[in-house]
Amino acid sequence: MNTKMPVAASLFVLGTLLSLTAPPASAQETGSAGETDDEARLSTVTVTTQKREQNLQDVPIVITAFTSETAEAPGAVDLVALNGLSPNVVLQTQGLVPNVPMISIRGISHSDPDPNSDPKISTIIDGVYVPFTAGTMLDLFDIERIEVIKGPQGTLFGKNNLAGTLNVITSRPADEFGGEIRVTLGENELHQLRAKLNTGRFADGKMAAKLAMNIREYGGYSTNVITGSDLNTNEVAAFRGALTFDPFPDLTSTITVDTISEDAVGPAGHVVNDGSAAYMLLPVEAREDIRVAAYNFDPYVNTDSSGVAWETSWSQDYGTFTSVIGYRNISYINQGDFDGLTVPEPGLNVTRDFESDAYSGEFRFASSTGTAFDYVVGVYASLDDFTQVNTVRPAPPVLSLSTISQEARSYAVFAQGDWNFAEKWILTLGGRYTQDEKDYEIDADVFVGGTFVPPSSFADTLSNSWNNFTPRIALQYSPSDNVNLYGSVATGYKGGGFNSRGTVRESIGPYDEETVTAYEIGMKSDLFDNTMRLNLAAFLNEYKDFQGSVTSQGAVRAENTTRNIGDIETSGIEVEWQWLPTDQLSIGVNFAYLDAKITDFCADVDGAFTDGSPEPNQCGPAEEVLVNGVPIGVFAVPIDNSGLDLANAPPYSGSVLIDYNIPLSFADIRTHVDFRYTDEYNTWGRSNDPAFYRDSVILMNGSVTLAAKDDQWRLVAYGRNLTDQDVISGSAKAGTAPIIQYYQPPREFGVEVSFKF
Repeated sequence: MNTKMPVAASLFVLGTLLSLTAPPASAQETGSAGETDDEARLSTVTVTTQKREQNLQDVPIVITAFTSETAEAPGAVDLVALNGLSPNVVLQTQGLVPNVPMISIRGISHSDPDPNSDPKISTIIDGVYVPFTAGTMLDLFDIERIEVIKGPQGTLFGKNNLAGTLNVITSRPADEFGGEIRVTLGENELHQLRAKLNTGRFADGKMAAKLAMNIREYGGYSTNVITGSDLNTNEVAAFRGALTFDPFPDLTSTITVDTISEDAVGPAGHVVNDGSAAYMLLPVEAREDIRVAAYNFDPYVNTDSSGVAWETSWSQDYGTFTSVIGYRNISYINQGDFDGLTVPEPGLNVTRDFESDAYSGEFRFASSTGTAFDYVVGVYASLDDFTQVNTVRPAPPVLSLSTISQEARSYAVFAQGDWNFAEKWILTLGGRYTQDEKDYEIDADVFVGGTFVPPSSFADTLSNSWNNFTPRIALQYSPSDNVNLYGSVATGYKGGGFNSRGTVRESIGPYDEETVTAYEIGMKSDLFDNTMRLNLAAFLNEYKDFQGSVTSQGAVRAENTTRNIGDIETSGIEVEWQWLPTDQLSIGVNFAYLDAKITDFCADVDGAFTDGSPEPNQCGPAEEVLVNGVPIGVFAVPIDNSGLDLANAPPYSGSVLIDYNIPLSFADIRTHVDFRYTDEYNTWGRSNDPAFYRDSVILMNGSVTLAAKDDQWRLVAYGRNLTDQDVISGSAKAGTAPIIQYYQPPREFGVEVSFKF
């Protein structure tokens, strides 16, 4: 564990000193700039946010586009590596279940590991929507671009885009033969091999193919003191192949096939002292060291995911017809210890066995650009189904066993048009109508000492549907070619659903749909002969019937379930600034302010049920708790929870990125350092207990690269979390169990070598 790498550390320090002492040199292309008349210029970033290729600076939406250089930076293995680089965006692990990401955009997050809790921020991979949160940690390899689109995208991307969208575009087959091999060695036994091979054009130039792979082993940075095993480990084997077929000059078709298998051991939870006798029975090491956990078994999750994305485009003078057909299968088995204690045993031991299939299809037409009116119209349909078996052992001798399944169907029609109604003015109007349907089945059984308990067991079949129209309007004014001013009003929608964690009829649901209306004004500009980029945005989002978690009484224990908890409002400002003061130096600064608050939330959220006596801040009548229609003698007392801090919504955040290029006669030395600041914030959202808060922190990362002039080879030394901060990634509380905190990796150094051919 934490094996030191003096060579990597020495290279990093040496490179940093060189970057500070080297004399100025002749103009060279920077990592973020292009060449114009031997002077560096900010490059044009092409995005597909509006279902057509556009300059990012021309789109009246806030977008952060991560290129492959950033997404696949040395030491970056998954989505978390991008955390802190986009204003008002938090990218973390959920904590409790290792294969579940926690994505927050402008104060709205979603990290529920259960499959029928639809995400509030959608993930699109090569045009195909991924309906389940688990298994979308996005192993970063073979990436062309990741677009983080902020604000509701209810018109062109559809449901479950309330706060934004992650649009992932993988690399396409290249026209020329070639490939790349990258080998990374890092602390905590990180071994990673990334490789790519392009065939180039063949079959009379009509076809091209690509194969990419990523093999990774990571030894983890924590220990289970009971079993002696390493925790927070993972092993990944991922492959992606793509074939492009262009039978005619105006017809192109690309099919992409991918598969990934990941085995993770962990996580390593640090249990917070709640004063209980069970906490004091934990080994001293587990109580005092955040890198040591005490589990009677090793938690794990094994995930397998595979998918197909098939995109075909037929271009004519008047526009382009595009179809995108997708399929994805995700399966995993997860066993976790949700109370973090060694007694009783078993104690909140949970096993989930999950299998799913998802199918989708979109057909759209985009008119040719350059006219007074450009538009996109389309239709969309999807079908996804899953089966999950939940085995919960809350305490001896109780066993809860439930089998759940769901089939969800979604249909939509959409349109958006841009009208250049006057010189320098563009009006955008769009809308989408969505129809969602869900069929849900559950069979929940309880056993005590191996004996079936009928009163606490039930089976049910439920169905429901929801529909919504989500319009959008935007107005752009361009006083010059390099400045774009805009304002917009957009809406978003997330359908209702059922609770897969519910083990009694009263907890299953359904809960209703959730909606948002978002207001935004902004400016995008390229200044000083394209050597400076300044983008500004201010926003206000109003969420109605917000879907959030509360603690309800289950068949054998309190359980977290989803309900429409009330209304939420988020507002803030975002600044993105990039400057190329010389042809060797690039500076980027991001800043965000966020005011996220709950405006209406009346519910019993603590899981402690009483005799119904009045309580402070009570906002409604006490409700008798029923278990499958049978009173159990306790009451839930709703409390005004509008004073709770919203989860994963830091008030202030920002980053500074500095890149400096030192040309040599035979190669370049490229140095990078970034500082990522995040204000203190609540990682749970259902309690303001200090143990749920992540402290304010500045994380520092850096790298030094020795690279050939033509980038045919590179040698990199990198460091992440250089000041070795102890940082919480997330926290959780299961029913009345103690709070458990989950931590990010400590400081890590590594080296990487890559070759292109």
